[in-house]
Amino acid sequence: MGNAVGRMTGLTMITPIRPQWLWFLRLGFFGAKFFPLAQNAILKFDFIHYVRWAIVDGFPGERLRYRYLLFESNFDGPWQHYIDAFAYVVPRWIRLTWGRGPGFPGPPPAEPLKAWIAMNSLDGGHYYCAYPHASTRMVKGALSVRERFDRLVEDSARLDPEAFAAAYERFLAESQAHL
Repeated sequence: MGNAVGRMTGLTMITPIRPQWLWFLRLGFFGAKFFPLAQNAILKFDFIHYVRWAIVDGFPGERLRYRYLLFESNFDGPWQHYIDAFAYVVPRWIRLTWGRGPGFPGPPPAEPLKAWIAMNSLDGGHYYCAYPHASTRMVKGALSVRERFDRLVEDSARLDPEAFAAAYERFLAESQAHL
């Protein structure tokens, strides 16, 4: 798949949904908005920049034989590692989402799942990343340093030179892992 830019890879996949499974996906996607358990399954992967599922019902003036599940994600590293992580860490969520789709091999193991994903993926899919050469950890680290720096600047107005020097040293020590 040629969807890599910098440290990032994008994965766009579209798969048919069996009609009898459509209600379950609609209910699950609606419920996931309100139940942290579903969101936490994705949030535990700190290499994901973006992930989205959508049910494609059709296009203006075009009637589809099936509904389709559109999956879009961008993440740090090659897509094979991304699928390995999902296949072994959250296999139930993968089975719940794609498990009734035609030809779905189910994880684990990850290799048949990777072949199925490669077959259903769109090369040159759609994604955006503001910082393609920065990992999600790097971006989170930069945000943490900025928050600490803003606090240092705010505190500096009321600190004498010795107290400022101590606060600056503390800032460097606390921020060192993110620099």
